[in-house]
Amino acid sequence: MRTDALTAGAASAPAQPDFLDIAARSEPGTVVETHLQELKAALQRGVDGDIEVAWIQGQSCSGCTMSLLQSEDPGIEQTIGDLREQMSFHTTVMESSGGAAMGALPETPDILIVEGAIPTRIPSAATLGVDENGHPKPILDWVVELGERADVVIAAGSCAAFGGLPAAGRFDSDDVGESDTGAVGLQFDGREPGGIFGPEFRTGRDLPVINISGCPLYADHLVLTLAALLNGHEPVLDEFNRPLPLFEPLVHDDCELREEYECFEFADEPGEDGCLYEAGCAGVYAYCDGSMRLRNGGTTVCRNAGAPCIGCVEPAFWDRFSPFYENNPEDRGTDPDPSQAVTAATDRSTDRQMGLVGMVMAGVLAVLAAPLAPVLALAWLYDNYCGDQSGGGERACRR
Repeated sequence: MRTDALTAGAASAPAQPDFLDIAARSEPGTVVETHLQELKAALQRGVDGDIEVAWIQGQSCSGCTMSLLQSEDPGIEQTIGDLREQMSFHTTVMESSGGAAMGALPETPDILIVEGAIPTRIPSAATLGVDENGHPKPILDWVVELGERADVVIAAGSCAAFGGLPAAGRFDSDDVGESDTGAVGLQFDGREPGGIFGPEFRTGRDLPVINISGCPLYADHLVLTLAALLNGHEPVLDEFNRPLPLFEPLVHDDCELREEYECFEFADEPGEDGCLYEAGCAGVYAYCDGSMRLRNGGTTVCRNAGAPCIGCVEPAFWDRFSPFYENNPEDRGTDPDPSQAVTAATDRSTDRQMGLVGMVMAGVLAVLAAPLAPVLALAWLYDNYCGDQSGGGERACRR
């Protein structure tokens, strides 16, 4: 391992906070506010020090770059702006262009950030600059060369992590066909280890590629991970190399529509009232703290706008969850508890068929129970006005 500013900073790691560890013990979205000065100090090391950060783009829409550019944390906005401006290389935000820009691309970056999938079947689908023969140089070659020299490699977004949209069709039905460009992620090909580096790849700090998935990624996820790395800490990763705890919670568990799910109140179409599971929501399969962290300055997330989760943080997104607004459990995986609410939801047609029988029985019972009407009325009032208050504030399901 080469000795440089980043690895030298690791030696002082115990004295510096690990923001991912702090996040594990905090509510999502609160770490920036409660540890503002420490976070600014960590990011400042990437601005003032000798750390070289290169951000290159493969097959991408630049959405993850835009997510970082639009980060709205007031306390660290200037620091993030400085970090963006001081990156050694970023084709979207750097001022220079042409030969001057290519001259700024470090040969041995401390941190390499890759946005977008990597085309392997048609490498010329994504190029940067030219090679020694004057021919367009594929991003594939750049990523392999720089990644093998870097101390840390970060896949920014689901395209770089798993293939994303450019790989769509590779994991779908035969009539869709495979991706023409052979797009893959850096160290994963959909849900399978591999990608361009292979499962055994390790960086100069003996780390695999760190996947910050999302379409686009959450700016907070990248900032907290970068700050922890700049403080010399190594993130704990899940089976898909995503930092815990950012990708540990199930979107479904903290969703604001979870009560509707438990009460079997399902919307048939996006935008309707009720849980969006039957409208195609993939929140029961997607692991991310987005339901609590939110987007747009901590104000909203997909479900707030009536749109189901499309599982954008998960491997094999796009294919695994498309068509997005249809519920196809057999194509998506295993539900968290299919024997309960989801099963009830899929059996709603049976419930409707039993409705007529229930109405007849209710009529008979009404006649028999007429003498008990005053007692039943008092019981109903107690249940609604006293029972709710003694039940810990939980909502009572009404079907």
